[in-house]
Amino acid sequence: MKKAVRPLFVLASIVTLFLLAAGCMKVAAPTNSGAPVATLSNVNTATAVSSDGLPLSVASIFLANTPNIFVAATVSNAPEGTAVTAQWVMVKDSTGKLLNQILFNDSDTVTGTRNISFSHASPAGGWQAGQYAISLQLNGKEVTTTQFTVQSVQAANVPAPTISYFKATPDTQDTGQPVTLSWSTTDATSVDISGVGNVASQGTTIIIPINSVEYTLKATNAMGTTTAKVYVYITSYISDKPDLVITDFHVEGDKAFYTIKNIGGVPAKQSTTFLYVQGDNKASSLVDILPSGSERTLAFPNFLWSYGTARNYTLPVRICADGLKAIGEYNKDNNCMQINW
Repeated sequence: MKKAVRPLFVLASIVTLFLLAAGCMKVAAPTNSGAPVATLSNVNTATAVSSDGLPLSVASIFLANTPNIFVAATVSNAPEGTAVTAQWVMVKDSTGKLLNQILFNDSDTVTGTRNISFSHASPAGGWQAGQYAISLQLNGKEVTTTQFTVQSVQAANVPAPTISYFKATPDTQDTGQPVTLSWSTTDATSVDISGVGNVASQGTTIIIPINSVEYTLKATNAMGTTTAKVYVYITSYISDKPDLVITDFHVEGDKAFYTIKNIGGVPAKQSTTFLYVQGDNKASSLVDILPSGSERTLAFPNFLWSYGTARNYTLPVRICADGLKAIGEYNKDNNCMQINW
């Protein structure tokens, strides 16, 4: 008579075979699709930092004889070996002259959450008076930019800036025709005109407004900001030719966009728009037939914008409609928009 196999013995045999098979199998490590993303916060400039990296005597205006200037921030949720870099740039000197001169490049690695700071001592003869910017990056990608100003010791007690005049000539003009803005300020460390950008303390610039618009001039120093406004009234004209103008430029992520409008009296045939950065032709964009009075917002394809979505120092950018000069327009002098990004 055959003996029956006990159920317990059978179960043990199955378990043993399973374990032996499992020992020969490779099990993939689980992937972490929700990996932490490093962030930067609490960015400040100061004259000192504490032992745990917190800024002391936070300031955005320093005298030229300040011994040390620090930039401090909090890094959060940084994966192991996250690279933090700080690029120090002198943007403008005390006269408002644009420099964009890179002074220092600092770097450190961070894991987890902690405070971090970088500093530089006053150079021989003191810090040069002017405007500075510090670009903070995580793993080579710009996250934020902070600004500070250095004043000469003698300029520490200057009065608030004054605006001698700010005017538009003419203040009534046809659509697409030039208007000259002129201004003069004193005791200003920074001067900005809405729709134009940062400008010198005095000067002129030619604009080509499409619609009636108000321009605001802001003159700033350590004592405050003084403003003045001018209004330009734009009429319309009728033309038997097309006339292309650029009315807007903006950035979304790594894509650059522009708006083109035909202010002429007849449709504009297919054309090409060019993008210039710091004088170099960087990209082009094809524009299909554009009816009279119509406008269209387009991107520059096959071009990645690598200059940040917002900047605190100026980058000359020019966008030109009909870059190949293929269209017989009413006015060829109004094709380009020049901005300081």
